[in-house]
Amino acid sequence: MKIVDWALVLATLAAACVLGYLLPQLVAEAGGAQPFDLRPLGYNVMQARVYLQDLSPVGLALYQGGFRLTDTIFPILFTLTLCLPLRGRGEIWFFPALAYGLCDLAENLAVARLLQTGPEVAAQAVLLASGFSQAKTFALIAALLLALFGMLQAWRHR
Repeated sequence: MKIVDWALVLATLAAACVLGYLLPQLVAEAGGAQPFDLRPLGYNVMQARVYLQDLSPVGLALYQGGFRLTDTIFPILFTLTLCLPLRGRGEIWFFPALAYGLCDLAENLAVARLLQTGPEVAAQAVLLASGFSQAKTFALIAALLLALFGMLQAWRHR
């Protein structure tokens, strides 16, 4: 791996650590509930409204501030990191990683809309955000499998 590759991996890990630091605070400010971003199978309208009702003003500020900023940087870095072991394999191999990144960023925008609206959020907005959460999960699984396959192939051909 080149120094640029290592820098990307380290930046991705740093962003993940910041999210890991902020997450317990966000969970505590929502009465122990997981934020929308960490619900891989999505959520329904009632679950979203309860979460938004339970989220404290401090939690809302954290979700809309530092957590959202870091959760915007992380998927970009992670998408690029997932692509590292797939170089030289053809563009189709990158599709799941790119789909993950785009779905995560779209999810962030949809969640921002939920947070701005509050507990009176429309069902359609919740379904959109939840759909992006689910799509992100499935794209991530595919991207991780392809990245692992790429690393295994590279290791075998050393």
